[in-house]
Amino acid sequence: MKKTLVLSVLILVLLAPAFAQWRGRQLSADDQRRFDSYFSRWQDYQRTNNQSEMRSMEKRMQDVYRHYGIPSNTPYRQIASNGGGPNWDRDRDWDRERDRDRDWDRDRRAEWERYRDRDRDYWRQNQRLSGEDQDRFDSYFQRWQNYRRTNNRDEVISMEKRMFDVYDHYGIPHDVPFERVALQGGRY
Repeated sequence: MKKTLVLSVLILVLLAPAFAQWRGRQLSADDQRRFDSYFSRWQDYQRTNNQSEMRSMEKRMQDVYRHYGIPSNTPYRQIASNGGGPNWDRDRDWDRERDRDRDWDRDRRAEWERYRDRDRDYWRQNQRLSGEDQDRFDSYFQRWQNYRRTNNRDEVISMEKRMFDVYDHYGIPHDVPFERVALQGGRY
């Protein structure tokens, strides 16, 4: 009986690491990332019903299973990070990126408004274009009027873009009418 007890304890001691390895062994960080990538792609291929790519990803995940001694019938989601694979992290990252973009847009808009107001003040004080730019603007303005009369929409847009380029160069707000800047349109 003593020998049986010692033999049982010895077997348990020898099997304990194998059991612990199967139940609690973690994948290395690189293998976990690799497995998560396979799992994510496998889910995507499942959604699109791409059978050949699904099998390819399953083969790769099963290779990881064999390397770590994980039973082949273990659901993939149990091995993937966060129980749902990287899709959960990816969605969370997308939310974080969306919020970051929203903050950037808000900050950018505030900065633009600050510069817009500064440019308006500058334009009010310095309402003159250089001679060359004034001639160029007047030419755009004259062509813009002609294209409007003939209803040539593409050329109207082209001339507006060119006049707005001059506006941007001089910091003229886009709500200033073209007639106000053109010499032939009157005093600006």
